[in-house]
Amino acid sequence: MTRLIQRVLNLQREDLGRGGLLFVYLFLVISSYVVGKAGRSALFLGKYAAVNLPYVTIAIAIGVGLVVAIYVRISRATTLHNLLVGSLVFFALNALGFWYGARHYKSAWLYPAFYIWVGIYGVLAPTQVWTLANHSLSTREARRLFGLVGSGAISGFIFGGFLTGQLVGRFGAESVLLGMALLTGACVIPVTLLLRPGNAVPVEPASAAEGQLAVADTRQGLGPYFLESLRLVGSSPYLRAIAALICLSSIATTIANWQFEALTQAHFTMDKNAIGRFLGDFYFYAGIACLLVQLLLTSRLLRRFGIGPGLFLVPLALLLGTSVLGIFGALWAAILLRGSDQVLRYSIDKSSVELLYLPVAPSIKLAVKSFIDTVVWRLGDGLAGIALLLVATWGGLSARQVSGVNLVFILGWISVALLARREYVNTLRESILQHRLDAKRVSAPELGRTATELLVDRLEATDPQEILYALGLLEIGSGQAHPAVRGLLDHPSPEVRQKAIVILGGFGDLSVRGRVEELLRDPHLEVRTEALLYLSRHAHLDPLTRIEELGDFADFSIGASLVAFLAHPGPAQNLPAAELLLEKMVNESGPEARRLRMEAARLVARLPKLFPDALRRLIDDSDPEVAAEAVRAAGELRSRPLVAPLLDRIAEPPLTAVVAGALARFGDSVVGTLRDHLTDPSVSMRTRREIPGVLAAIGTNDAARALREALLEPDTELRFRSIQALNKIYKAHPGAERDTQMIETVLAAEILGHYRSYQILGSLGESFPGDDPITRAPRESMDLELERIFRLLGLLYPRYDLHSAYFGLQSSDPVVHDNALEFLDNILRPQLRSVLVPLLDSGVSVAERVRLAHTLVGTKIESREQAVAALLASEEPWLKSCGAYAVGRLDLRQLESELDRCLEHEDPLLRETARQAKLRLSAEPPASV
Repeated sequence: MTRLIQRVLNLQREDLGRGGLLFVYLFLVISSYVVGKAGRSALFLGKYAAVNLPYVTIAIAIGVGLVVAIYVRISRATTLHNLLVGSLVFFALNALGFWYGARHYKSAWLYPAFYIWVGIYGVLAPTQVWTLANHSLSTREARRLFGLVGSGAISGFIFGGFLTGQLVGRFGAESVLLGMALLTGACVIPVTLLLRPGNAVPVEPASAAEGQLAVADTRQGLGPYFLESLRLVGSSPYLRAIAALICLSSIATTIANWQFEALTQAHFTMDKNAIGRFLGDFYFYAGIACLLVQLLLTSRLLRRFGIGPGLFLVPLALLLGTSVLGIFGALWAAILLRGSDQVLRYSIDKSSVELLYLPVAPSIKLAVKSFIDTVVWRLGDGLAGIALLLVATWGGLSARQVSGVNLVFILGWISVALLARREYVNTLRESILQHRLDAKRVSAPELGRTATELLVDRLEATDPQEILYALGLLEIGSGQAHPAVRGLLDHPSPEVRQKAIVILGGFGDLSVRGRVEELLRDPHLEVRTEALLYLSRHAHLDPLTRIEELGDFADFSIGASLVAFLAHPGPAQNLPAAELLLEKMVNESGPEARRLRMEAARLVARLPKLFPDALRRLIDDSDPEVAAEAVRAAGELRSRPLVAPLLDRIAEPPLTAVVAGALARFGDSVVGTLRDHLTDPSVSMRTRREIPGVLAAIGTNDAARALREALLEPDTELRFRSIQALNKIYKAHPGAERDTQMIETVLAAEILGHYRSYQILGSLGESFPGDDPITRAPRESMDLELERIFRLLGLLYPRYDLHSAYFGLQSSDPVVHDNALEFLDNILRPQLRSVLVPLLDSGVSVAERVRLAHTLVGTKIESREQAVAALLASEEPWLKSCGAYAVGRLDLRQLESELDRCLEHEDPLLRETARQAKLRLSAEPPASV
């Protein structure tokens, strides 16, 4: 029976205990409130005219503020268990006292006092239940359990309405006071079970601000509590939206209730017992309708559409009901108006409003929730009372005519609901973003400083290699030479001095010309050579003259300096002679060949337009450093004939980054060629995988279109890099054109592929532990699938921080995980949400995902053989290798023919794995059947 209830209510095993006790607690609270509410209206309307109701409504608002302030002061000095139990005993004794007074004294003040007292109880007691539930449950637990807990309120309405009718019919209207006392006292039982003395939770200030509030509250009275609570609410746009929502809903529903009670009194001519029986029947039938809505719609609505629709149903229903009442002015119209409020308010609306509090920081949640749910709510009642006092009591408007006034408040309610929905999503996003930033601060505390500052700090290191590394990064990423580089001309390391001259010369820094001239007499040849090259380029120095003066310069430095001198514009320019010298350096094959070609490459990088033929040969040079210098020069020159040789070298790890950077400088002119290579199966996959990075650096609409054409490529690594490149383009250029339909198609394929992976994992996982190679590979592949899914979501929903949501879902903190999941629940379209959220919810088991996969994919994987065959059918060589390994490991001889195909694959790992699997099959006898 327990499993059946869990399945029907969509609960997990541990949910039913706490959820059941919260259900009983709220059931008893609402039952007692409904009995008291019907009784107070019957007793008051049997003695006083309905136009006097605004006075007691205003008195309730004032009384709630005073009682809550005292309640908060007490809460800071005791445990939550003692606070709740003590409050319930206090209210039960009050009800018993009112019953005794009604039977024996019947004083004129008694019925108005009871009306006010029930109003205060109706604010505080249900709020205690929801505060306890909100304090105990995470976002996802609340999504599962709030429907069950809310059913307790609805069941309480049904029972309270039924009990009211029976008590009034048999014992008179005053008997409801005794019934209320007994029901309130019974609430102590579930509270005691939920918060046993050994597990009592002390209500302590959770922040410095709250601690100061507690002290101020105790020593200075009630004022600081209101001021501090008001400050907390006023400081947050989200809390302001919640407060406005509660206040306007309270105004609108209080006016609607007044209309209902005024027409009820007129219909039954102030007969308190008739009014009591009618109200009891009304709450009974409204409760049944509310229960049906709760069971059939609430959970489904919240799971499928999130919080949004739930916030709008009640105001829209009241908008319709108020309009009908304004037209007809009859009791049946008032019943329709009040009934729609009762049916929807305590089913869909209550659960939706409670969900609004879940993203609020735990340190302030209890304080602001208590303030909003009590003071702000009753402030709305008080404002409604003032409005009714003006338009009905003093203005003389009838219940029908008041509908026009209430329409204004209902429209305001709808507007604020829109704002609250938007702020809810923003708050969830900020919550998961903060978690991501906090995690980054822990793992990388220096990230707050700029990259340049960090690199400049490294220039002061003692290790020359660390300085050279920092200089290399500054050379690539900076637009000018940092002043700290000039000081390195005096560094003890000759490599550092040489690199400093290179950087200063590359940026055209002429402020160090005098110091560089001094370095022509440096004891190290490399430094003197670099200084001569700097001066021949920037100071128009004749290198032959200085060489004769200084002597001891290697041939390669003489050649480079002469070429630079002869190529420089001016009277001494002689390009043919410079080209002859350069050709000799490029074609040199002697002992200094590498150093000569290196100098030639560096020289061509500075003068690329003068020597294009030499540049192409240097791009093809076998030495990576020589080729890298030539590639950089090609990026400066941007000559189309150089694109092909650049693409030929992009897959070589030492050159990949510099080639990609050079190609990116070509811009749109090279996108067509890149697209052809990207989608051409005959091109090496290693080359194809590097092209998305180049297109991302180009970042134009043409580049984005080329990347979208690769989104359905079978190679998962190429597909991932294409998606990643599109992410970068759209982040840098939010206005770039998007093919939403193509992205949605790819996303659907990735989601189905992820479900397919669960089918494979479900068939293999029962036989092998999670760290076994056979199951580890699919799990790791699924992590990559999930990352591709989120990157595609980032393309579809650019306004939202999907990366933080993805990061939050990986968190071991259930609150962070649930907030991330709730965030997705509120931004994804219903169709996408229904298939994606089960893949992300940690509460959904692998078996449940496998069952859903059978439905979505359309085919089943029911055995290990089918699972391994699916791995072998993958386009990913790594997964095929895992499948081949499994064939040998599990002795799946029926799949041996697949191993033969793997032996012909281009991937060496796959070929070797298949060979080992075949050897294992041949060494082992067939498994007995």
